Amino acid sequence: MKKRVTSHDVAKLSGVSRGVVSAVINDTPGIRVSEEKRQRVLEAIAELNYTVDAQARSMRLGKSNCIAAYGNLDNSFFLQVLQGVQQVCTERGYHLLLYGHNKLEENKRWLIELYSQRRIDGLLTKDVTGYNQETWVHDVHKAGLPYVSVEGYPEREDVTSVLMDYEHSVTLALNHLYEATSLKPVYVELYNPPVYAPNWGDVHRRKAYLHWMTERGWEPVIHQVCDEGGDQSRWWQELLKKLGQTAAVLTNWSSGSRRLYEAAYRLGKRIGSDVYVMAADDTQQANDYLVPPLSAVEVPYLEMGRAGTERLLDMIEGRQVDRGTKLWVPARLTVRESTGAAAGQVVKGPGS
Repeated sequence: MKKRVTSHDVAKLSGVSRGVVSAVINDTPGIRVSEEKRQRVLEAIAELNYTVDAQARSMRLGKSNCIAAYGNLDNSFFLQVLQGVQQVCTERGYHLLLYGHNKLEENKRWLIELYSQRRIDGLLTKDVTGYNQETWVHDVHKAGLPYVSVEGYPEREDVTSVLMDYEHSVTLALNHLYEATSLKPVYVELYNPPVYAPNWGDVHRRKAYLHWMTERGWEPVIHQVCDEGGDQSRWWQELLKKLGQTAAVLTNWSSGSRRLYEAAYRLGKRIGSDVYVMAADDTQQANDYLVPPLSAVEVPYLEMGRAGTERLLDMIEGRQVDRGTKLWVPARLTVRESTGAAAGQVVKGPGS
Protein backbone atom coordinates (compact mmCIF):
# COMPACT_ATOMS: atom_id res chain seq x y z
CA MET A 1 0.00 0.00 0.00
CA LYS A 2 1.39 3.39 -1.02
CA LYS A 3 2.29 5.65 1.91
CA ARG A 4 0.24 8.83 2.15
CA VAL A 5 2.33 11.96 1.75
CA THR A 6 1.91 14.44 4.62
CA SER A 7 2.93 18.02 5.33
CA HIS A 8 5.63 16.56 7.59
CA ASP A 9 7.20 14.93 4.51
CA VAL A 10 7.10 18.26 2.68
CA ALA A 11 8.75 20.01 5.62
CA LYS A 12 11.48 17.35 5.83
CA LEU A 13 12.31 17.51 2.12
CA SER A 14 12.29 21.33 1.92
CA GLY A 15 14.21 21.77 5.18
CA VAL A 16 11.69 24.13 6.79
CA SER A 17 9.28 23.84 9.70
CA ARG A 18 5.74 22.48 9.34
CA GLY A 19 4.51 25.93 10.32
CA VAL A 20 6.19 27.42 7.26
CA VAL A 21 4.72 24.66 5.06
CA SER A 22 1.26 25.42 6.46
CA ALA A 23 1.72 29.16 5.91
CA VAL A 24 2.67 28.59 2.25
CA ILE A 25 -0.17 26.14 1.57
CA ASN A 26 -2.85 28.21 3.30
CA ASP A 27 -1.41 31.64 2.44
CA THR A 28 -1.81 32.43 6.14
CA PRO A 29 -2.14 36.18 6.75
CA GLY A 30 0.34 37.72 9.19
CA ILE A 31 3.05 35.09 8.65
CA ARG A 32 5.90 36.26 6.44
CA VAL A 33 7.78 33.59 4.48
CA SER A 34 10.86 34.45 2.44
CA GLU A 35 10.64 33.85 -1.29
CA GLU A 36 13.53 31.36 -1.04
CA LYS A 37 11.69 29.20 1.53
CA ARG A 38 8.41 29.49 -0.32
CA GLN A 39 10.05 28.21 -3.48
CA ARG A 40 11.61 25.25 -1.61
CA VAL A 41 8.22 24.30 -0.22
CA LEU A 42 6.57 24.50 -3.64
CA GLU A 43 9.31 22.38 -5.20
CA ALA A 44 8.93 19.76 -2.45
CA ILE A 45 5.16 19.70 -2.97
CA ALA A 46 5.64 19.09 -6.68
CA GLU A 47 8.31 16.39 -6.15
CA LEU A 48 6.24 14.48 -3.59
CA ASN A 49 2.98 15.05 -5.48
CA TYR A 50 1.49 16.31 -2.23
CA THR A 51 -2.20 17.20 -2.23
CA VAL A 52 -4.16 18.96 0.48
CA ASP A 53 -6.97 17.04 2.16
CA ALA A 54 -9.68 19.60 1.41
CA GLN A 55 -12.16 18.28 3.96
CA ALA A 56 -9.59 18.18 6.76
CA ARG A 57 -8.36 21.63 5.76
CA SER A 58 -11.86 23.11 5.83
CA MET A 59 -12.53 21.56 9.25
CA ARG A 60 -9.24 22.94 10.57
CA LEU A 61 -9.62 26.43 9.13
CA GLY A 62 -13.40 26.64 9.37
CA LYS A 63 -13.52 27.57 5.66
CA SER A 64 -14.10 25.60 2.47
CA ASN A 65 -13.41 28.37 -0.08
CA CYS A 66 -16.61 27.24 -1.78
CA ILE A 67 -19.98 29.00 -2.12
CA ALA A 68 -23.29 27.63 -3.35
CA ALA A 69 -25.61 29.16 -5.95
CA TYR A 70 -29.27 28.14 -5.92
CA GLY A 71 -31.83 28.76 -8.66
CA ASN A 72 -33.99 27.39 -11.45
CA LEU A 73 -31.76 25.78 -14.07
CA ASP A 74 -34.56 26.01 -16.64
CA ASN A 75 -34.42 29.81 -16.35
CA SER A 76 -31.93 31.31 -18.82
CA PHE A 77 -31.56 34.38 -16.59
CA PHE A 78 -30.27 32.24 -13.73
CA LEU A 79 -27.56 31.08 -16.13
CA GLN A 80 -26.63 34.72 -16.75
CA VAL A 81 -26.43 35.27 -12.98
CA LEU A 82 -24.16 32.21 -12.76
CA GLN A 83 -21.78 33.70 -15.31
CA GLY A 84 -21.26 36.69 -13.03
CA VAL A 85 -20.94 34.46 -9.96
CA GLN A 86 -18.31 32.27 -11.62
CA GLN A 87 -16.29 35.27 -12.80
CA VAL A 88 -15.95 36.62 -9.26
CA CYS A 89 -15.26 33.17 -7.76
CA THR A 90 -12.43 32.66 -10.24
CA GLU A 91 -10.98 36.11 -9.52
CA ARG A 92 -11.04 35.58 -5.75
CA GLY A 93 -10.06 31.92 -5.54
CA TYR A 94 -13.37 30.31 -4.62
CA HIS A 95 -15.11 27.21 -5.92
CA LEU A 96 -18.79 27.22 -6.92
CA LEU A 97 -21.33 24.55 -5.99
CA LEU A 98 -24.40 24.66 -8.25
CA TYR A 99 -27.65 23.60 -6.59
CA GLY A 100 -30.64 23.37 -8.91
CA HIS A 101 -34.05 24.67 -7.96
CA ASN A 102 -36.46 22.17 -6.41
CA LYS A 103 -40.08 22.92 -5.58
CA LEU A 104 -39.69 21.20 -2.20
CA GLU A 105 -38.53 23.85 0.27
CA GLU A 106 -37.13 21.09 2.49
CA ASN A 107 -34.53 20.20 -0.13
CA LYS A 108 -33.31 23.79 -0.23
CA ARG A 109 -32.54 23.49 3.48
CA TRP A 110 -29.79 20.99 2.70
CA LEU A 111 -27.72 24.04 1.87
CA ILE A 112 -27.87 25.09 5.52
CA GLU A 113 -26.69 21.60 6.46
CA LEU A 114 -23.77 21.91 4.02
CA TYR A 115 -22.80 25.14 5.74
CA SER A 116 -22.93 23.51 9.17
CA GLN A 117 -20.59 20.80 7.81
CA ARG A 118 -18.21 23.53 6.57
CA ARG A 119 -18.58 22.35 3.00
CA ILE A 120 -19.74 25.78 1.81
CA ASP A 121 -18.95 29.24 3.19
CA GLY A 122 -22.00 31.11 1.89
CA LEU A 123 -25.03 31.05 -0.38
CA LEU A 124 -26.41 33.14 -3.25
CA THR A 125 -29.92 32.50 -4.57
CA LYS A 126 -31.67 33.72 -7.73
CA ASP A 127 -35.25 34.30 -6.62
CA VAL A 128 -38.40 35.50 -8.35
CA THR A 129 -38.92 39.24 -8.14
CA GLY A 130 -40.00 40.30 -4.66
CA TYR A 131 -39.64 36.79 -3.18
CA ASN A 132 -40.06 36.75 0.62
CA GLN A 133 -40.06 33.54 2.65
CA GLU A 134 -40.15 34.17 6.39
CA THR A 135 -39.22 30.66 7.56
CA TRP A 136 -36.24 30.43 5.21
CA VAL A 137 -34.79 33.74 6.44
CA HIS A 138 -35.27 32.66 10.05
CA ASP A 139 -33.37 29.41 9.44
CA VAL A 140 -30.56 31.14 7.51
CA HIS A 141 -30.02 33.68 10.27
CA LYS A 142 -30.20 31.02 12.99
CA ALA A 143 -27.44 29.05 11.23
CA GLY A 144 -25.34 32.18 10.70
CA LEU A 145 -25.11 31.41 6.97
CA PRO A 146 -23.74 34.34 4.89
CA TYR A 147 -26.54 34.89 2.38
CA VAL A 148 -27.36 37.11 -0.60
CA SER A 149 -30.54 37.01 -2.72
CA VAL A 150 -30.74 38.22 -6.31
CA GLU A 151 -34.17 39.89 -6.79
CA GLY A 152 -35.64 38.65 -3.51
CA TYR A 153 -36.50 40.42 -0.23
CA PRO A 154 -36.61 44.01 -1.54
CA GLU A 155 -38.38 45.37 1.53
CA ARG A 156 -36.67 43.38 4.29
CA GLU A 157 -33.98 45.09 6.32
CA ASP A 158 -32.38 41.83 7.49
CA VAL A 159 -31.50 40.28 4.11
CA THR A 160 -28.83 41.44 1.68
CA SER A 161 -30.23 41.48 -1.85
CA VAL A 162 -29.31 42.63 -5.34
CA LEU A 163 -32.04 44.54 -7.16
CA MET A 164 -32.73 46.51 -10.30
CA ASP A 165 -34.46 49.88 -9.93
CA TYR A 166 -37.74 49.12 -11.72
CA GLU A 167 -39.03 52.67 -11.39
CA HIS A 168 -35.97 54.12 -13.06
CA SER A 169 -36.05 51.43 -15.75
CA VAL A 170 -39.55 52.50 -16.78
CA THR A 171 -38.52 56.15 -16.70
CA LEU A 172 -35.68 55.30 -19.09
CA ALA A 173 -38.12 53.50 -21.39
CA LEU A 174 -40.71 56.30 -21.37
CA ASN A 175 -38.13 58.99 -22.00
CA HIS A 176 -36.85 57.13 -25.04
CA LEU A 177 -40.33 56.31 -26.35
CA TYR A 178 -41.47 59.92 -26.17
CA GLU A 179 -38.25 61.35 -27.61
CA ALA A 180 -38.44 58.90 -30.52
CA THR A 181 -42.15 59.38 -31.32
CA SER A 182 -43.45 62.63 -29.70
CA LEU A 183 -46.52 60.55 -28.71
CA LYS A 184 -47.98 60.16 -25.23
CA PRO A 185 -47.10 56.58 -24.22
CA VAL A 186 -49.85 54.09 -23.41
CA TYR A 187 -49.08 51.46 -20.76
CA VAL A 188 -50.30 47.87 -21.18
CA GLU A 189 -50.02 45.85 -17.99
CA LEU A 190 -50.20 42.07 -18.15
CA TYR A 191 -50.74 39.96 -15.05
CA ASN A 192 -50.77 36.29 -14.20
CA PRO A 193 -54.07 34.45 -13.63
CA PRO A 194 -56.37 34.14 -11.84
CA VAL A 195 -56.54 37.72 -10.45
CA TYR A 196 -54.53 40.92 -10.64
CA ALA A 197 -51.78 40.61 -8.01
CA PRO A 198 -48.66 42.44 -9.27
CA ASN A 199 -45.26 41.50 -7.88
CA TRP A 200 -42.90 44.06 -6.37
CA GLY A 201 -41.35 44.88 -9.73
CA ASP A 202 -44.66 45.50 -11.49
CA VAL A 203 -45.92 47.66 -8.63
CA HIS A 204 -42.94 49.94 -9.11
CA ARG A 205 -43.23 49.92 -12.90
CA ARG A 206 -46.84 51.10 -12.67
CA LYS A 207 -45.90 53.73 -10.08
CA ALA A 208 -43.20 55.08 -12.41
CA TYR A 209 -45.60 55.32 -15.36
CA LEU A 210 -48.21 57.18 -13.29
CA HIS A 211 -45.61 59.60 -11.97
CA TRP A 212 -44.07 60.21 -15.40
CA MET A 213 -47.45 61.02 -16.98
CA THR A 214 -48.84 63.21 -14.19
CA GLU A 215 -45.54 65.12 -13.97
CA ARG A 216 -46.19 66.25 -17.54
CA GLY A 217 -49.85 67.04 -16.89
CA TRP A 218 -51.12 64.11 -18.98
CA GLU A 219 -53.84 61.64 -18.12
CA PRO A 220 -52.33 58.15 -17.65
CA VAL A 221 -53.73 55.51 -20.02
CA ILE A 222 -53.41 51.98 -18.64
CA HIS A 223 -54.89 48.83 -20.15
CA GLN A 224 -54.82 45.62 -18.13
CA VAL A 225 -55.07 42.08 -19.45
CA CYS A 226 -54.65 38.65 -17.88
CA ASP A 227 -51.82 36.77 -19.57
CA GLU A 228 -53.62 33.44 -19.48
CA GLY A 229 -51.82 31.94 -22.48
CA GLY A 230 -54.92 31.33 -24.62
CA ASP A 231 -55.97 33.00 -27.87
CA GLN A 232 -56.20 36.70 -26.99
CA SER A 233 -55.82 38.05 -30.50
CA ARG A 234 -59.27 39.69 -30.50
CA TRP A 235 -58.48 41.69 -27.31
CA TRP A 236 -55.17 42.95 -28.71
CA GLN A 237 -56.68 43.86 -32.08
CA GLU A 238 -59.46 45.81 -30.36
CA LEU A 239 -56.84 47.62 -28.29
CA LEU A 240 -54.95 48.74 -31.39
CA LYS A 241 -58.19 49.95 -32.97
CA LYS A 242 -58.91 52.04 -29.86
CA LEU A 243 -55.45 53.59 -29.95
CA GLY A 244 -56.02 55.00 -33.43
CA GLN A 245 -53.81 55.26 -36.47
CA THR A 246 -50.51 55.90 -34.65
CA ALA A 247 -49.61 54.96 -31.08
CA ALA A 248 -46.67 54.49 -28.73
CA VAL A 249 -47.08 51.53 -26.38
CA LEU A 250 -45.01 50.32 -23.44
CA THR A 251 -45.81 46.82 -22.15
CA ASN A 252 -44.67 45.70 -18.73
CA TRP A 253 -43.71 42.24 -20.06
CA SER A 254 -42.12 41.29 -23.36
CA SER A 255 -44.91 38.75 -23.93
CA GLY A 256 -47.27 41.72 -24.31
CA SER A 257 -45.08 43.25 -27.00
CA ARG A 258 -45.11 39.96 -28.88
CA ARG A 259 -48.92 39.95 -28.84
CA LEU A 260 -48.96 43.54 -30.10
CA TYR A 261 -46.78 42.49 -33.02
CA GLU A 262 -49.26 39.74 -33.91
CA ALA A 263 -52.26 42.08 -33.66
CA ALA A 264 -50.56 44.76 -35.76
CA TYR A 265 -49.79 42.21 -38.48
CA ARG A 266 -53.43 41.11 -38.64
CA LEU A 267 -54.58 44.73 -38.92
CA GLY A 268 -52.01 45.65 -41.56
CA LYS A 269 -50.11 48.03 -39.26
CA ARG A 270 -46.33 48.35 -39.29
CA ILE A 271 -44.32 48.14 -36.08
CA GLY A 272 -41.87 51.04 -35.90
CA SER A 273 -43.98 53.43 -38.00
CA ASP A 274 -47.74 52.93 -37.32
CA VAL A 275 -47.29 51.40 -33.86
CA TYR A 276 -44.22 52.05 -31.75
CA VAL A 277 -43.67 49.28 -29.22
CA MET A 278 -41.24 48.56 -26.43
CA ALA A 279 -41.10 46.28 -23.40
CA ALA A 280 -40.25 47.15 -19.81
CA ASP A 281 -38.51 43.79 -19.48
CA ASP A 282 -37.03 41.07 -21.66
CA THR A 283 -38.02 37.99 -19.65
CA GLN A 284 -39.09 36.10 -22.77
CA GLN A 285 -36.03 37.25 -24.72
CA ALA A 286 -38.59 38.18 -27.37
CA ASN A 287 -36.11 40.04 -29.52
CA ASP A 288 -34.69 36.70 -30.65
CA TYR A 289 -37.69 36.13 -32.91
CA LEU A 290 -39.44 39.47 -33.48
CA VAL A 291 -39.17 41.53 -36.68
CA PRO A 292 -38.40 44.38 -36.45
CA PRO A 293 -36.21 43.93 -33.33
CA LEU A 294 -37.87 45.00 -30.07
CA SER A 295 -36.64 47.89 -27.92
CA ALA A 296 -36.59 46.73 -24.31
CA VAL A 297 -35.28 47.28 -20.81
CA GLU A 298 -33.06 44.33 -20.06
CA VAL A 299 -32.35 43.26 -16.49
CA PRO A 300 -28.52 43.08 -16.14
CA TYR A 301 -28.41 39.62 -14.58
CA LEU A 302 -24.70 38.99 -15.16
CA GLU A 303 -23.82 42.24 -13.40
CA MET A 304 -26.25 41.36 -10.59
CA GLY A 305 -24.54 38.00 -10.16
CA ARG A 306 -21.16 39.72 -9.94
CA ALA A 307 -22.37 42.33 -7.43
CA GLY A 308 -24.05 39.73 -5.24
CA THR A 309 -21.01 37.46 -5.20
CA GLU A 310 -18.63 40.31 -4.40
CA ARG A 311 -20.79 41.24 -1.42
CA LEU A 312 -21.18 37.60 -0.31
CA LEU A 313 -17.41 37.02 -0.33
CA ASP A 314 -16.89 40.26 1.57
CA MET A 315 -19.33 38.99 4.20
CA ILE A 316 -17.49 35.65 4.39
CA GLU A 317 -14.10 37.35 4.71
CA GLY A 318 -15.32 39.80 7.33
CA ARG A 319 -15.15 42.88 5.12
CA GLN A 320 -18.91 43.43 5.14
CA VAL A 321 -21.10 42.01 7.88
CA ASP A 322 -24.20 44.20 7.71
CA ARG A 323 -27.38 42.36 6.82
CA GLY A 324 -30.10 44.01 4.81
CA THR A 325 -27.89 45.96 2.42
CA LYS A 326 -29.56 46.61 -0.93
CA LEU A 327 -27.31 46.60 -3.98
CA TRP A 328 -28.91 48.52 -6.84
CA VAL A 329 -27.69 47.58 -10.30
CA PRO A 330 -28.62 50.01 -13.12
CA ALA A 331 -31.09 48.95 -15.80
CA ARG A 332 -29.95 48.56 -19.38
CA LEU A 333 -32.12 50.06 -22.11
CA THR A 334 -31.45 48.62 -25.56
CA VAL A 335 -32.94 50.66 -28.39
CA ARG A 336 -33.98 48.79 -31.52
CA GLU A 337 -36.19 49.33 -34.55
CA SER A 338 -39.61 48.80 -32.91
CA THR A 339 -39.49 52.40 -31.67
CA GLY A 340 -38.39 53.79 -35.02
CA ALA A 341 -34.80 54.29 -33.89
CA ALA A 342 -31.50 52.89 -35.09
CA ALA A 343 -30.95 49.39 -33.76
CA GLY A 344 -28.34 48.38 -31.23
CA GLN A 345 -28.02 51.55 -29.13
CA VAL A 346 -27.52 50.71 -25.46
CA VAL A 347 -28.40 53.21 -22.73
CA LYS A 348 -27.62 52.41 -19.09
CA GLY A 349 -28.95 53.95 -15.95
CA PRO A 350 -26.95 56.01 -13.41
CA GLY A 351 -24.02 54.28 -11.73
CA SER A 352 -23.01 52.44 -14.92
